[in-house]
Amino acid sequence: MYSHKDLKCGFVILCPEHTVGLLKSTMKSIQCRHPDLPTICATDDSATAADMKEMKSICPTYKGKSTFSSLINVGMKHAPADWNFIVCAGATVRWKMDERFSYFTESEKDILFPISDNKCNFVDATLNGLFINKKTWNEVGEMSNEGTFEEIKILWALRAIDKGVKFKAIAGSKIC
Repeated sequence: MYSHKDLKCGFVILCPEHTVGLLKSTMKSIQCRHPDLPTICATDDSATAADMKEMKSICPTYKGKSTFSSLINVGMKHAPADWNFIVCAGATVRWKMDERFSYFTESEKDILFPISDNKCNFVDATLNGLFINKKTWNEVGEMSNEGTFEEIKILWALRAIDKGVKFKAIAGSKIC
């Protein structure tokens, strides 16, 4: 388990309110530190045609609705790789995130996330750095758009656990 694995990784940038400057910043850090990894963006439905054109000039961009769960759903639907990091626009991605997280993967049924602000359970944890396999996402299914985000994460996590998913909080792995 604790050895480097060559995983096919990519990034899904969540960009609510189509903040192009934040998307550019995060994309620059990914291009600098992970130049070979594919990246897409998920933005909300208030993005205009001009916003979408500008965002698509940075990376492939897809529209969701106005909730984080919707952005995650659309991002994972179009996920660019087998394993994907979910990153919020504006975050600066660290070096070798793919390598660091690969040490803790045992199977595609693992969902990893960084411990941040002493929050080490999936429901309270940050979305910034969530690492998930596309097949596992497809098996568990989309997150609901109804309820608080905490409730949505609880219900989704329960479905995931029923499918044999292991949630792993990783210390020292914050995205930025």
